Amino acid sequence: MRRRPWHETLALLAGLTLIYVAAGKLALRVAYLDPSASAVWPPTGIALAALLLFGRSLWPAIFVGAFLVNLTTAGNVATSLGIAGGNALEAIAGAWLVERYAGGRRAFHRLPDFLKFAVLSGLVATAISPTLGITSLCLGGFTRWSEYGPVWLTWWLGDLGGALIVAPPLILWLSNPRPGWSRRRGIEAAAVVLALCLVGELEFLGYLLPGFSRYPLSFLCLPPLLWMAFRFGPRETATAGLVLLATATWGTLRGAGPYGAFGPNASLLLLQAFMIVTVLTAMSLAAVVAERRREHAVLELQAAELARSNAELEQFAHVASHDLQEPLRTVTNFVQLLARRYRGRLDAEADEFVQYIVDGTTRMARLIEDVLDFSRAGTSDRPMRPIDTGDSVAKAVANLDLSIRGSGAVVRHDGLPTVNGDPTQLTQLFQNLIGNAIKFRGPDPPEVHVSAALRGRDWVFSVRDNGIGIQEKHFDSIFRIFKRLHGRDQYGGGTGAGLTIVKKLVERHNGRVWLESIPGRGTTFYFTLERGA
Repeated sequence: MRRRPWHETLALLAGLTLIYVAAGKLALRVAYLDPSASAVWPPTGIALAALLLFGRSLWPAIFVGAFLVNLTTAGNVATSLGIAGGNALEAIAGAWLVERYAGGRRAFHRLPDFLKFAVLSGLVATAISPTLGITSLCLGGFTRWSEYGPVWLTWWLGDLGGALIVAPPLILWLSNPRPGWSRRRGIEAAAVVLALCLVGELEFLGYLLPGFSRYPLSFLCLPPLLWMAFRFGPRETATAGLVLLATATWGTLRGAGPYGAFGPNASLLLLQAFMIVTVLTAMSLAAVVAERRREHAVLELQAAELARSNAELEQFAHVASHDLQEPLRTVTNFVQLLARRYRGRLDAEADEFVQYIVDGTTRMARLIEDVLDFSRAGTSDRPMRPIDTGDSVAKAVANLDLSIRGSGAVVRHDGLPTVNGDPTQLTQLFQNLIGNAIKFRGPDPPEVHVSAALRGRDWVFSVRDNGIGIQEKHFDSIFRIFKRLHGRDQYGGGTGAGLTIVKKLVERHNGRVWLESIPGRGTTFYFTLERGA
């Protein structure tokens, strides 16, 4: 923190002293139980906000202000010094505790920090001033020891209200004075404040409907405060609480409202207790909403970054795979030509090495083709439209005709529904699942059955086979790209990308895929697709 010029520091000290004296003299006009103890004490909030915003070095202004207020009200120099010392120490302790444990001026944007603020600055620090102040007055003979408890409670509740209701809006507005609202948000904020003022008038003032304020309807103050907490934030909620406090205090002093009939001091104590609980509730909710809003913004940013990264990765995979195909095709052609022309003209070991090269380039070509299929599975230039999945299955079966004939497989399907989807990708989805069922077959000829059932808003499709099955421990891993459960020489080879592509195709159609399987008896793959219009 930069060191302020002396003239700026002097101006802050003088201004804070004047504000403290003015607020203190005004508050002591409602000191009914004891001339030095008021149930409404904004100077505590002003002092705490000043020290948190401008530094604890401004404590002399609190000391001088409190001394002047009390010296011109009741007591003598000694008692005024004791009260001033307690007020200054209270402000210093509250600011230090909040900065050390509650995040300082940022204490209102997280619930744990706000609760620490309420406990440390409200319950702990505010006990200092009434303890030192009343003890000084009792020792000086200005307050009877028998009145220590009631006066202490009045003094403490006044300080507590100042710390929890007056300080937050001052800290939040001076930290960020620009509302940053759109015109629509400004109108909404004005409407909520107007509603709060209307409720405060009806419940605590009674100018519009005399007699209405006698009914115990204080809970009507909660909806506007909660609306501020949900729709705006801690700053606006704290401001609404301060507006309500001013309205309710004025009405209670006039003897109106639900607390106006209990006597001057008791009515203010009851009002302070009500306001503290109400504002604490609203501010706690505002802190939770603010925290969730920040977390949501971070998640949205991370999701956007992840989507961008995935798109770039898919584009890279597509371009890289496409560009690799041509040189690989050249290498493959010449290696195959070498194998044909020179087979037998070299020694047996050379023929074996050439065959290794041919097998390797062939596998590489299949891997690149699968990478291309994988990159295309998550995107498509064609919009989703109603598709007859029976046609998709028929096309997939036609594409697999050679495999079906060679294996003696039987592929059946029930009447299949119309869904929203991409026709090419749905054909590939069924082709990969039926192809897998044929490839991983047992000793009996493959039997594949495709069906669908409506579950809520989605169709649940199943592709059931009588193949070798899958152990449950592999249910998740088989959807990872290039994950194979068998060697390359078993079940016709393959790269292990087929089910990964299936999963991506289903997710692109806003569905999910899972399976059930019994090793040695077969597997059923399930996936969901949105119902067509």
